[in-house]
Amino acid sequence: MPIILVESHYPLHKNNEVLTAWLRANEKYLKPEDFLTTLIDTAVSSDKEGLKVLSAHLTKPGKYEEASAYLRKFMTEFYNIEGFVYEFKNWSTIEEAMQTIGADLPER
Repeated sequence: MPIILVESHYPLHKNNEVLTAWLRANEKYLKPEDFLTTLIDTAVSSDKEGLKVLSAHLTKPGKYEEASAYLRKFMTEFYNIEGFVYEFKNWSTIEEAMQTIGADLPER
């Protein structure tokens, strides 16, 4: 069950434009609970370069393609905002990481 992180960056002066796009995307693309579980809905940070937004979504078994397609579609609402960039990062759960090295997850 991979975790998809979506990390966005944009200039402070684009905040209202990004907020409008985010509200529009939330109305247009309802969260599909059948193939992903949101771990971090929206976490926001800022620095001298602008705002950073992070979300993390756990994909359900065998549903990575659907989850990834949904998130890519959601992000199309931000395409025309100058200075807005985003990146998808795929992470493994600890169980998946241990399996790749042929080890069992220790008792916690």
